[in-house]
Amino acid sequence: MNVMRMTVILMAPLLLSACGNSAVCDEPRLYQQSELGERIEAPEGLDPLEPGREMTIPDASPRDPRPEGSPCLEFPPTLRTDGD
Repeated sequence: MNVMRMTVILMAPLLLSACGNSAVCDEPRLYQQSELGERIEAPEGLDPLEPGREMTIPDASPRDPRPEGSPCLEFPPTLRTDGD
């Protein structure tokens, strides 16, 4: 019984960690679904906000789509060394 219990205890983390390696990079992130909000209006009795002090965020520059099956950019590249 002890051998079986030890096998289960040692195999459980291995099986659980095997599922965590599949990274999906093609799904849109939460920030990519954001929309432009309304401008803030100052309540009555307060000075209006200065339009020149607003921060403008530029549109993202377009880029070519990544090839299908390419690795995620969030992970470091694979390091390979050629042996002599």
